Amino acid sequence: MEQDFQARALGLYLHIPFCLSRCPYCNFFSKAYNRQAFSRYFELLLQQKELSREYISRPLDSVYFGGGTPSLLSAEQINSFLEDLPLAADCEITLEINPIMITESFVQELKKTPINRLSLGVQSMIDKELSYLGRKHKAKDIPPKIELLKNHGYHNLSADLIYGIPSSSIKDVEASLQELTELPIQHISTYLLEIEPESPLAKDISFIPEDETLEEMYHLIREQHETHGFRQYEISNFARAGKESRHNLIYWQGGDYLGFGASAWGYVGGRRYYFPADLTQYEELIARGEALGIEDKEACAKADFIMMNLRLIQGLDLEEYQARFGEDILEVKAREIKSLKAQDLIFLEGKTLKINPDALFISNAVISELI
Repeated sequence: MEQDFQARALGLYLHIPFCLSRCPYCNFFSKAYNRQAFSRYFELLLQQKELSREYISRPLDSVYFGGGTPSLLSAEQINSFLEDLPLAADCEITLEINPIMITESFVQELKKTPINRLSLGVQSMIDKELSYLGRKHKAKDIPPKIELLKNHGYHNLSADLIYGIPSSSIKDVEASLQELTELPIQHISTYLLEIEPESPLAKDISFIPEDETLEEMYHLIREQHETHGFRQYEISNFARAGKESRHNLIYWQGGDYLGFGASAWGYVGGRRYYFPADLTQYEELIARGEALGIEDKEACAKADFIMMNLRLIQGLDLEEYQARFGEDILEVKAREIKSLKAQDLIFLEGKTLKINPDALFISNAVISELI
């Protein structure tokens, strides 16, 4: 286990579960911002860092500040967390940002940190959709904010885009993408809106687009990205050449990553760990010295590898699977693979198993047949 751990890429995800206000569509763990609770939580993250030293015995290839709203962290807090970590010379350090926080003063503070990649919660370039999603910014705010970041030397920019919004049309998706892809950004993550039963949005779901329309939207998104120079490298992610998210690739390619904070997940030496989505339970685990959290003993390394790798456009490497697990997936899953191939849902390309591009929209159903 130790040999494998030392050989793989290593990432670190840090979850900041605080927001100035909660978006009605969000299903991530988050709490209303409170200065005292925020400061205490950050102290716990520093304690977890000290507990995790043995697992950070080689350079980190990626650090990702996610949330919640991690841009609530001050430059001093970001630096105090990063300052004594073994960062690789080319470590990708990402900070998620709520667009309303991007101001001249904010960027000046940000420049005091080693953050070198920014992920903006744009979500849409259409005001009626932003209003529905509870976002505080307007579509017209995005271009000047991106220009501000660019002028201060931030050239590795990513944006999130949500589709499948009630009352949204295919033309709306096309218009939103047209504006976004013309901006100087290098990466776009697209997500289908998922309305949780308990969320405020669940009160009226009568105008959600039909499945056929959602699938058409997805294929339009793929085509639009390709037209504007963004290569699809994962089911939901598109990047200009060389600007793929290194952090997410660690997830999808079976690398190791440490999860810091309440609700964070980690994957170390073939085992999956997590911290509950509860601030009190997180504090109790740190007080007990549990650096990794709780081991998810029901997790299956084989299933994880299949699921993550088939999400990648490059597909699942059959030889790597056999090297990791000592079996040939073409043999142990022969019946399932034969059935999926007959339905033209998957195909073999050399030593790689891939999902047919036309079946990417139903990838979850395809993958579930193999795990």
